[in-house]
Order: sequence, then structure tokens, then C-alpha cells
Amino acid sequence: MVKLEDAVLARLDKNGHHFEIWVDPRLAWDYKHGKSVGFNDMFAMDEVYSDAKKGKEASQEIIKQEFGTDFFEDVAKKIILDGDVQLTTSQKNEMVERRKNEIIDYIAKNAHDPQSNTPIPPQRIINALEQLKYKFSLSRKKEDEINEVILKLQKVLPISLEKIILSFEIPAKYVGKTQGIIHKYDIKEEKWLPSGNLVASLNVPVGVKPSIVNNLNNITHGEVIVKE
Repeated sequence: MVKLEDAVLARLDKNGHHFEIWVDPRLAWDYKHGKSVGFNDMFAMDEVYSDAKKGKEASQEIIKQEFGTDFFEDVAKKIILDGDVQLTTSQKNEMVERRKNEIIDYIAKNAHDPQSNTPIPPQRIINALEQLKYKFSLSRKKEDEINEVILKLQKVLPISLEKIILSFEIPAKYVGKTQGIIHKYDIKEEKWLPSGNLVASLNVPVGVKPSIVNNLNNITHGEVIVKE
């Protein structure tokens, strides 16, 4: 459980009734926006209040009436998802900065420059966003904001999220050393040949192909067979 002094209130008004719970601000915000979190770590107390700062607990009868259950975790999930998590200004700024870094990292890993077929470095994305004077927000789902950021970037950068299926055969003696590369990406097929060689197909951004091929060639001393 989060310490009470580190917790904030998640609040929900429902049919004239007010409900509050003490939560970890970051974990509650992550859960509200679709991330998997540990529920035992998210709450400071397993009580639902009508006025948490005065220590006034909500009526169990009203809780059951409004939520269809009085089981704390189920009620708390609904309060977080349907209500508001009261972040401080400092916490909001921290969450916006984290959102910004996550989106830039996602784009850098998944997008490429279609003119040169090369990845787009994070700093180039940052510079473009500064040029656009783009302001990140917590008011939308991250997936929606990623799409918006890409649309904005397309105004000033050649950028594409196109992916390809990259297939290869790795000699048996090098398979163990290549697992770290293979499992970084979306594996579409993975099978073993009688020889012990591994045949795999990855769904990867076009721009990372040169890096993958180069890394596999280095590990296998040029013995990897690559097909696109």
C-alpha cells in the first residue's frame, strides 16, 4: 500500500452521492489510462469515503446501491476509471513529461524516414515537436495522442510507420546469442529445422532492418540467411 502522506484522492460523483478513495497518484493514473498495475500497491486505505479528509466513510448501503457491490477493489476500480484522480501541479508536470518521453520513444522505435529508409533519432523528433510548439496533454489516451503527434510530425518530417516481414535462418550454433535481438520484436513465426537451425519471421519497422541485419551478421559471422 502507498503511504497516506504520498496518496491523492480519486473522486466520483454518482446520482447525487460523492465517493472518494486514497490512491497512489502514478499507479492510479496508469490504471485509468489502460496500464496493468498492482492493486495492492495502489491504495493507501481500503475504505470508500464520502469525505476522506474528514474521515467520513460512505454508507455501505449506498455503495452497494450505486456500484452493485460493496467489494472495495471493484468499487475502487470504478471510481478511478469513471472519476477524477486529483493530481498536484508537480505531479501533473511529471506525468506530462513521462507521457512525452514514452511517445517520443515509441515513435523513434517504430517510425522511419521513408526517404532514406533509416530510423529517426529521438532528438530529431524532439526538435520537430519544438518547431511545431506541440504541447503534450493528459486529457486523451496515449494511443490517441501518438496518432496526433505523428500527424503533426508529418507536416515537418518525412515519417512513416510502415512495417515489413523480415525472415531469416540462423545456424544452430548461434541461436542462443541471437535471442536478445529476435525477442525485441513482434515474432510472426518461429520454427526449428532438423539441423537445429532456427527459422524466424519478424514484423519490424522498415527503418530498423539495416540494424537487425547488421547485428545478426556480426553475431553469426555472416552465416545468417536473410529474406524480406
